[in-house]
Amino acid sequence: MTKLYRDCRESCTLSLCDTDRACIAARLVDLGVQYEHVTLPAVSFDGEAGHDEIIGSYIEPLDHLLSRIPRVALDVTRILPSHPRRAKLERELMTEHAHDVAEAQVLIHGGGVLYLRADDDTVLALECEAGDYVRVPPERVHWFEMDAQQGFCTIRLFEDATEPRVSHRGVDMRGRYELS
Repeated sequence: MTKLYRDCRESCTLSLCDTDRACIAARLVDLGVQYEHVTLPAVSFDGEAGHDEIIGSYIEPLDHLLSRIPRVALDVTRILPSHPRRAKLERELMTEHAHDVAEAQVLIHGGGVLYLRADDDTVLALECEAGDYVRVPPERVHWFEMDAQQGFCTIRLFEDATEPRVSHRGVDMRGRYELS
């Protein structure tokens, strides 16, 4: 189930504030973040599946999303629990950062928690599941904690860029926030 958490400012424990997808979308609009849940076809891949095969398997829901975006660079990020560089990749994902362009993602397998920093330093955490689409605007600081048991696979869409850059890199956020 998709869940949204918010910090209490005095502690690093984030409290559950919503589980209704429409309410989650409405709450995230204030951050310039777009959220929706899309229906995905039932597809499974072996460990050798390439980016083109993965993207091609989800072309129908992607076409729907891409129809709203002028120019997009697509890629696939796939990290399984057995990945040989998992620790390094986890550290990179959990380092707060922002991009110079909008970054959208469709989670197609597994799960995780997308953390977003608001302008007033409030932290929101979106617990994501397969089918969740999230568009983070340029310069919005965020980080991602993957599900340790399942890992994750996501199709990322970078707007108006062929080579998106990280425009802000902060500190490693591993272990700083807890979800209640």
